[in-house]
Amino acid sequence: MTHRNPAADPHRRPGRHHLLEPAAARCSAVAGGMGTVGLPGGGGDTVDLPGGGVVTVGPAGLDDLPAARAMHERCSTGTLVQRYHGPVADVDRYLNHLLSPRFGRTLAARTPSGRLVALGHLLWDGDESEIALLVEDDWQRRGIGSELLRRLVAMAAEASSTGVYVVTRWAGAGMVAAMRSLELPLDYQIEEGTLVISARLAPPPAPATRNPQPAGYPVTATTRPPRRDR
Repeated sequence: MTHRNPAADPHRRPGRHHLLEPAAARCSAVAGGMGTVGLPGGGGDTVDLPGGGVVTVGPAGLDDLPAARAMHERCSTGTLVQRYHGPVADVDRYLNHLLSPRFGRTLAARTPSGRLVALGHLLWDGDESEIALLVEDDWQRRGIGSELLRRLVAMAAEASSTGVYVVTRWAGAGMVAAMRSLELPLDYQIEEGTLVISARLAPPPAPATRNPQPAGYPVTATTRPPRRDR
């Protein structure tokens, strides 16, 4: 698998080549076949974080643009660079793309007061899906990223993705640990200081065979036993 180096082409971040028109058309087709998987407005679940605190995790969309921009303002430069791999001054302009259901699905974590403190994106990329996470500095190392990752992987599997991948800086130990916690087969690829971690998803179970061939009979074009002369 070959992945474009996002650090070398920041104007195509996030989602590598998701801004290209053919990819956009493909995303729309996939989204159209997904029904209501992860669509905004589906409420949320209250989660007690292992590292302390309580958040509500639920769908997010374009209505959350102001809250997402405000979270960017509260994030450190290091956190934004780790997430977007490009100039920090440009990060707000990615949000319209990221939050649009045309290109994928988004989950948000909110405090009991309603403040948005984390975003997780699932971006369609052909047979695969890219996952991208951003957690506000004050809420890092509490388990929010792992919670969002687990849910996004489940959404990717429901959408029949064959695999998921994340793009992180080589120093992104937190993302590496989160991906390993999935207990899925992983593949690592280093590209000029950027680490791409891919996970293969289990294929869906094969549909049950209708009218299975009775034991002891030869395989024929019909499931009925061979006719005998009377």
